[in-house]
Amino acid sequence: MTANVRPAAGWEPMNYRNTEMKLDQLVNYLNDEKINLNPVFQRGQVWQLSTRRKLIANIVQGRPIPAIFLYKDAEGARYSYNILDGKQRLESLILFVGNARPGFAIPQWHQYFFPPAQRKHAHFWIQLPTGKATFAKLADNVVRDFREYSIPTIEITLSEGSSLDEIIGLFVDINQQGVAVSRFDVAKAMGDNNRLLKSVFKLVAIKETRGAQAPYYKLVNNDFTRVLKRLETIGRAGLDPRSQVDRMWERLLEIALFARSRQHRKPVDILKSFISAGRSGRVTKSDPTFAPVSPQEIRTLRRVFRTLRVAYTATALQETTLATDQAHFYTMVTSFLDSDLMMSYSESELHRRLLRFAQILGGETGKPSDKKLARLISRFQNLAQDRTTDSERRIERQQKFVQAIKILKP
Repeated sequence: MTANVRPAAGWEPMNYRNTEMKLDQLVNYLNDEKINLNPVFQRGQVWQLSTRRKLIANIVQGRPIPAIFLYKDAEGARYSYNILDGKQRLESLILFVGNARPGFAIPQWHQYFFPPAQRKHAHFWIQLPTGKATFAKLADNVVRDFREYSIPTIEITLSEGSSLDEIIGLFVDINQQGVAVSRFDVAKAMGDNNRLLKSVFKLVAIKETRGAQAPYYKLVNNDFTRVLKRLETIGRAGLDPRSQVDRMWERLLEIALFARSRQHRKPVDILKSFISAGRSGRVTKSDPTFAPVSPQEIRTLRRVFRTLRVAYTATALQETTLATDQAHFYTMVTSFLDSDLMMSYSESELHRRLLRFAQILGGETGKPSDKKLARLISRFQNLAQDRTTDSERRIERQQKFVQAIKILKP
């Protein structure tokens, strides 16, 4: 069945064809590298193993699963199809089938997975009514039915007027369930050639591409990554390497823009500006907002992150909420960038003041006897409890932080 969508006059439609694809055919396509699992807007391996097990168990038992969306590439391109939705489902299939069973295998399964943490899941077991089983241990009749299983497939044919923007828009629309697409995923895709995004990325990681695999993000070992790893949303979230880099990248982008403008902006507004720029096709060279991080800006950022890295090493500061809580960390960094704190005190003195502030904040010491200090910290705590990215609250939070650090007596 084919359906055309015509939302606006003058807009050329995409054609949608509802069909089915047997696993036998799908595996052949994967072996022949006819399906690109890594178009620019796709994410890394974001499914947990438990989710993969449930999906494959449903397939083995003949239960229905959601459709996958494929769109045809331009003629002459390397791939016959790009995956629009269903990447995690296909990767689960690749890992489960692997190459452990002669006659039906994906011999080069490992090419799709660079991180060892993902490869170790290959040939995983699933829970069936009869017990646990890997693909190699399934009965022959079960494997025959498995190969004949048909996955609902929606094939999209792009018109000449179709743009990456429209494809990404559709990707976002159909990915609002499960592991939702973040605005940063979209900003990265639409700003694929954005010089600011690229320059910030280089401060935390390098990108490697190997064959059919998703691009692998390898963390650089420097002050930026060593400090950002302490954030609870990054270092303790059990993330795969690509997701970990993405979160570092997003946090550092926000900080780099503050270093440039000295203005607090909501993260959502920052990302919307990147998405808007991508949609409009604006040339980033004409807008200083999207200029790459300058050598002077890099030096400033390195000085701040070196100070924090040394403080984390020399004291217990890295275990406090100043290092682990996103709102507190953002305030500490922007305070260093926008005040004279780093110039007013020796390194060791600044370390002591930061640690003392963090200990009061965490309730590790009693309420300060200095009433002004107690009021400042109390107000800081209130400002950090909700609407933490609100610009006005960020400004006031930074003011209270700087004032408190200056009157502290370690």
